[in-house]
Amino acid sequence: MELKWLAMVLVVLSLGVGLCDGCLEEERFALFQLEPFFEFINYRVQYLEFESYPGKESSSNCCEWERVECNLITGRVTHLFLNDSSYNKMHWHLNASLFLPFEELQILSLSGNFIAGCVANQGFERLSSKLDKLENLDLSENNFNDSILASLSEFSSLRSLNLANNIFTGSNPTNDKSIEMLSKLNNLETLDLSGNSLGNNILSQLNERNNSWMNLKELNLGGNEIESLGSLFHEKEGMKFNKLEVLSLRNNLFNNSIFSSLVELSNLKSLDLTANQLEGAIYTKDLNALSNLEELILSSNKVNGFIPSQGLRLMNLKVVELSGNDFNNSIMSSLATLSNLKTLRIDIPKCNGLIDMKDLNALSNLKELKLFFSGNEVNGFVPSQDAGAGCSFSLQSLGLFPTLKTLSLDGFNINETTLASYSHNNLYGFTHLEELNMACTPGAGCSFSLQSLGLFPTLKTLFLFGFNINETTMSSYSHNSNKLYFIEAFKSLTLLESLDLSSNQFSGNISALKSLTLLESLGLSSNQFSGNISALKSLTLLESLDLSSNQFSGNIFALESLTSLQLLDISNNKFHIPSSLRPLFNLSKLKYLNAENNTIHADDHEMLHSSAPRFQLYSISLSCCGSGGSFPQFLYHQSELQEVTLSDIYFKVDRFPFWLLENNTMLGSLDLMNCSLSGPFQLPSCAHLALSYLDISNNAFVGNIPLRIGAHLPSLSNLNMSRNYFNGSIPSVFGDMSSLRVLDLSNNQLSGEIPEHMAMGCSLLQILALSNNSLQGSIFSENFNLTSLSELELNGNNFTGMIPNVLANCSDLYILDLSNNFIFGEVPSWIWNMPMLAALDVSRNHLFGRLPKLRGNGSNLEQVAMADNRLKGTIPRAICSLNLKLQFLDLSMNSLSGTLPSCFKPVSAREVLLSKNMLQGPLPNAFRDSSSLMILDLNYNHLKGNIPNWVSNLSYLSYLLLKGNHFEGEIPIQLCKLNNLSLVDLSQNNLSGSIPSCLKVVALNYVINQNFSYFINNYYSVSLNSIEYFRSLVNNSRISSKSIDVSVEYTVKSRSYNYKKRMLQYMSGIDLSCNKLTGEISFETKNIMQLFTLNLSHNSLTGPIPQAFSNLGGMESLDLSYNKLTGNIPVEFAVLHFLGYFNVSYNNLSGKTPERIGQLGAFDESSYVGNPFLCGSLVGKNCSFLGPPLTPKDSTGNKENHRFIDMDAFYASFFACYMMVLLCIAAVLYINPYRRQAWLYYVQMVVNSCYYFVIDNLSPKNFCNGNM
Repeated sequence: MELKWLAMVLVVLSLGVGLCDGCLEEERFALFQLEPFFEFINYRVQYLEFESYPGKESSSNCCEWERVECNLITGRVTHLFLNDSSYNKMHWHLNASLFLPFEELQILSLSGNFIAGCVANQGFERLSSKLDKLENLDLSENNFNDSILASLSEFSSLRSLNLANNIFTGSNPTNDKSIEMLSKLNNLETLDLSGNSLGNNILSQLNERNNSWMNLKELNLGGNEIESLGSLFHEKEGMKFNKLEVLSLRNNLFNNSIFSSLVELSNLKSLDLTANQLEGAIYTKDLNALSNLEELILSSNKVNGFIPSQGLRLMNLKVVELSGNDFNNSIMSSLATLSNLKTLRIDIPKCNGLIDMKDLNALSNLKELKLFFSGNEVNGFVPSQDAGAGCSFSLQSLGLFPTLKTLSLDGFNINETTLASYSHNNLYGFTHLEELNMACTPGAGCSFSLQSLGLFPTLKTLFLFGFNINETTMSSYSHNSNKLYFIEAFKSLTLLESLDLSSNQFSGNISALKSLTLLESLGLSSNQFSGNISALKSLTLLESLDLSSNQFSGNIFALESLTSLQLLDISNNKFHIPSSLRPLFNLSKLKYLNAENNTIHADDHEMLHSSAPRFQLYSISLSCCGSGGSFPQFLYHQSELQEVTLSDIYFKVDRFPFWLLENNTMLGSLDLMNCSLSGPFQLPSCAHLALSYLDISNNAFVGNIPLRIGAHLPSLSNLNMSRNYFNGSIPSVFGDMSSLRVLDLSNNQLSGEIPEHMAMGCSLLQILALSNNSLQGSIFSENFNLTSLSELELNGNNFTGMIPNVLANCSDLYILDLSNNFIFGEVPSWIWNMPMLAALDVSRNHLFGRLPKLRGNGSNLEQVAMADNRLKGTIPRAICSLNLKLQFLDLSMNSLSGTLPSCFKPVSAREVLLSKNMLQGPLPNAFRDSSSLMILDLNYNHLKGNIPNWVSNLSYLSYLLLKGNHFEGEIPIQLCKLNNLSLVDLSQNNLSGSIPSCLKVVALNYVINQNFSYFINNYYSVSLNSIEYFRSLVNNSRISSKSIDVSVEYTVKSRSYNYKKRMLQYMSGIDLSCNKLTGEISFETKNIMQLFTLNLSHNSLTGPIPQAFSNLGGMESLDLSYNKLTGNIPVEFAVLHFLGYFNVSYNNLSGKTPERIGQLGAFDESSYVGNPFLCGSLVGKNCSFLGPPLTPKDSTGNKENHRFIDMDAFYASFFACYMMVLLCIAAVLYINPYRRQAWLYYVQMVVNSCYYFVIDNLSPKNFCNGNM
């Protein structure tokens, strides 16, 4: 009879597909109504063995959709998996009534959708009567709060409810009872409330329901900051949890007393107390009450043992996880009684002496053992009789566990000497070991004998990390050759299926691996392997191959036979790869390909091979470097691409490959940076819903940004169109792209204003870069909703108006750059109160007034640039609050006066520029302790006194610029202690005495940090479908590599130049001109061998010109004029091939001027004039006869005194016209305040220009002439 019923069931199932023709029409219609909220609902996929990405297929039968499962007989929808793992959504409210048609629904997953609640009157309460078969409801990873709990309490059929990672607090604003409402779910077996903020609120509510949740088997309360459970699990006073088997309390605040609260959970099988506040010894009495416990997890606490030490009586325990605690060697004996233990993971940070594994000899069923020695240098493979000081263990003792299948040894040091003492005879017992994971302590320099691998013939998985195996290590053993040694090491591992040798120091070739024919996964990344990869031909079962970050070279044709490959990473090598990928065409299962940072070349035979590849890729990266010719033909045959990266390859293509989007509807990331693309930017013909990342920067696109970009690419989160030739205005449709988080339109030719609609609509925007365009108008109006901004780059435009106060609402603002605009007004005081602001640049604007006082603590500011404005007054004392973090300060080219506050001591400062102000007093002690200082620019102020001796504390100082002040006294010899100096400019002061002969400079001593945002690297990092989201929002955008626009003034070849930061690294020079220095020039040649420029002019130096200067092969500019030098000009200077400026005029030099040979042939009489004893053709004096100078005749001509103008009438009319012009100007300025402001700024600019013209040109000459 039973057989008949079974036969009937089989017949029905076999005909099930025929009994129903797809899902019901009403359910299909409901699914289409859900599609705007769950775009992936109608995708279907063929899964790989590891994580897959869906490919979209059209199907009218919704039962074939990936996220939908139906009853085979009725065709009714029973499962809806609408969970989402992306992080680019806004919070939204769900209309739960859309699920009403699914009356047979059993499982509903809405995890990770950023749902903040339900539409009014359309919540889950509408579903409880219709969906009476719903058993599993997953609402985790959303933003639901306590108000939803009442609507869930009516789902009496629920057996599993997941509310993890929402914002439940355990208290309802309208009702004190919230979690308590869930106690109506009497059939509930699994409840997950982890990752909320319930605290101890949950106790007061659950204790009131003594008979609820009696069927609960699994409860997760992790991550809720609960301190105590009180009597929750006490049968007499609390709830009854007689059936509870799994309890997770991880990431809470429990202490050791928690165990007494659990003693009545007699059926408990799994207990997780990870990351609580357990410490010291745990008393085993309460723990032993959990007699049925099979899994105990106490990781990441501060437990150091059990009392009594051998008191554990949990005979059913199979898994013990004790990593991240404070155990010492004695823990082994405490675990000796757990005879049924199968898995043991333990950390022994306080290891001392020999770890005796014999204490565990009773664990005859042990299958997995992980020993982690954090904070130790443990010598492994050490015989017990040799164990002494330090920490060691005997690998031989592990042979006590004959059933061991998995062995992991992390954080120890295996040294080469101890390995040499072992052989097959004294290591035994690993007859069943299948997996071996070994990791050396980072930086310990561990070496490892591959010969030892022969001890594990049954291995299927081998992982080695942090070891040093190279030719030197191999040659120390008695083998015929290194090659034979390497082959023999793997010869016995014939069962190996997975081999990971990543991140070691392996070198040589990989020919030894060709015998491992059963390998399915091979990882060799981050080593020093070289040669070709022909040995891989025989590994035909490989599914995953990672050869990245080595020195492999040659072609990749050896991969043709690896037809099982699904994942291939050959990045960062020296392969020559055809852009057509022809060698990989036969790899039908290939899904992930990373070949970046090799040499990509055009395939000359690509057009001759029109066949399509057999693979359908999900992800491909070919970025850098080479010329790929035309766009690879194989891309035209791809339809399942998820991520495409083709950056930094030269393609001969004149337009954007929009067909990539049209052919690959699930393409989520497209990177075409620096691919030589040109023409207008062309959108796909239909809306592409999946694309979230698009980078077309550094190309030659022209024309306007398409107005329909938002309609055709609505899901964009990161859009980088920088460094092209786009013109026109910024489309307001960006305001409709609600998912946009990063928008970079910098370095184009855009004009107009920032659209107000964009400032209102892009509420999720975090990075906005519009730098270096021709944008104008006010920055933002009051209609502003970009409150999520963390980085705002508007520099290099024509913006006017004041700094908008609406930016004060951007509490996450991290970088603000408004430099190089026409912004006026005062610096607002709220700018210091921004809690996250780390970098502020408002340089080169029209800002005026005093520096605002810091009303907040300003403690996060690291870079402040306000150069080239009209700021005045003293620097406020509140700047002292920046002492701890300030790294960059530029207040140059203002009118700041007074002294630096005595409390200002920026200990972390690297670059300080205060030039061209009116600062007074001695060189402040502010920088005495700034040991990291690299640039100190105090040029053109009114500083006085001596250069302090503490300058020697600035050991990293590269650029010391004190020009145009009133310093006096001698040049301190302490400057000789600065080994990193590149530029020293002490000119135009009152320094006296001799030049220290030990003074030295170097070139290229420090490459200045060109990354304006180096402090936010990896600031954002989220994941999108296991593809790293934007590969970090900041790192992958142009913004992160933006250099702050800093310039330092230095005089070369008698002219002053402003050197940008990128050029400074190539400069080295000494300028001591226009002082009162005396004595001879006596530099130690070895200290100035890298000197490029030397200016000692306008002093009173005596003695000869050092002949040793001819050894300065890199010298470009040498100015010794206006001194009292004597002797001849060294003829050896002709070998200074780079000398572009040479001046020894106005000295007392004698002899013949150098012959016009070599580089000296480029200089005329002006270089030698003013030396009365010089002779030669260049100075017009015959060295054999010096005649008297010719006196020019007075050729005064006749003056005509004819007057043809009435001068009285001329003066009267001129005065009247002049007055009329002044009155008109005054009237215009009185009527129009903006023009008045601009006129006053212009006047101030003229005054400043005249002032610096006098300083730069007139004042030095007058001063120097006074010295003559």
